[in-house]
Amino acid sequence: MIFTGGTKLATVVLLVGILSVVMGGFFIYEGVAKGNLITASMELEKAKYNSADGTIDGVINTSQEAAAMAAVLREHRFTQYGYYSDLKKDDPKRDQILKAMTMENSLNLAQLGYGLTDVVKGTGVFMAMIGLTFIVGAASAFRAGARVS
Repeated sequence: MIFTGGTKLATVVLLVGILSVVMGGFFIYEGVAKGNLITASMELEKAKYNSADGTIDGVINTSQEAAAMAAVLREHRFTQYGYYSDLKKDDPKRDQILKAMTMENSLNLAQLGYGLTDVVKGTGVFMAMIGLTFIVGAASAFRAGARVS
């Protein structure tokens, strides 16, 4: 039998499985916590918008909403003011463009943050699944070793 005398290996696999489940849980927790932090920050800053097409109404709290609102700001900025680099240094529109760019960049960062939290949560789920697979495999090895003995 391949598992005869393999309790040390099965123990190592079991420990790695437990560690993977714990780390997966930590990743899931951190992904949820950081996503909530981004949403709370948006609510604190009252980042609320009503889009003309009705796709965003209220606090921006998803990656898609942040991307959509950043695109709306970019479009308004280009149509109303043009490009920052095209304006003369003393043009008062430059200040408005900078304000719009700051908000647009904040929304882009929120979009990236939400995306990153999704990746972290997905990694956590994957780690937990692998850990459970290791635990089941180690349990099977222990049962097989017990039957052989």
